[in-house]
Amino acid sequence: MIHCMQLRSNSYRAIAVALCFLLSPLPGFCQAGSSGQSAGNVTALDQAATRNGAGLNVRDQVQWNDQLQTNNSGRLRLNLLDGSILSLGSNSQMRVVQHNAAAQQTTLELLFGRLRSQVVKLTQPNSKFEVRTPTSVAGVIGTDFLLIATAERTTLIVFSGVVQITPLNGAGGAPNQSQSVNVNAGQQVEVTTTGVGPVSTVTQQAIQQSIQQTAISRAGLAAGTNVGVQAGTSILRTVLIAVASVAAGAAVGVAVANAQHNSTPPQKQPSGPGIPPQ
Repeated sequence: MIHCMQLRSNSYRAIAVALCFLLSPLPGFCQAGSSGQSAGNVTALDQAATRNGAGLNVRDQVQWNDQLQTNNSGRLRLNLLDGSILSLGSNSQMRVVQHNAAAQQTTLELLFGRLRSQVVKLTQPNSKFEVRTPTSVAGVIGTDFLLIATAERTTLIVFSGVVQITPLNGAGGAPNQSQSVNVNAGQQVEVTTTGVGPVSTVTQQAIQQSIQQTAISRAGLAAGTNVGVQAGTSILRTVLIAVASVAAGAAVGVAVANAQHNSTPPQKQPSGPGIPPQ
């Protein structure tokens, strides 16, 4: 009887251990560890996009210095670890230079194309969120804006908040702080290799058109949702199968132990000093 109870206890313990192992986070669904190099995850994708020249999929993790690129029909959405959202339009290329969510230190490069940045409010001391283009650098505190970049020209459209944009002294040069301008919500400005143009008002129609140029289609959004659902279903199925297997093994073990216990006659213990008869 004692042997059966011990076997049952060990079986239950095995089931518990299996559950803990199977329900622990899997590598494919976890953030990077303590390296601090993770920037965020791709949450939606239209058509084709690449990361460092290789194929990119929904839920892929993006690291510091990763280069993201879309083709003429591709778009992607990247959720940064601090809650900010980046939407990269078609025919665009960007690089995540750094993203330290705890210190709120973010630097991005838009090499060409369209990038919408929905930035959470910066509250940490000396925090920054800046996007560099070939002709300018845009710095924000917490806002929603769109940058359109080519090698010679950058267009900034601000949807909410305030963005400070500064021209560079030549391609890849240092920022020319003396020409920095603040652009408010509902305004736009162009920066070329010769400097900053006048700030002008943007019509609501132009704003809506600009937003649509980086928006993800319903199919792209659904793809992101389906991946999460399928992944969760797969994990649950694996857990249930494993638990059933362990439970079945435990049941067989208990049954065998019971059979052995019932079929084996009790042995009479020797009697003598200090050992009472059974």
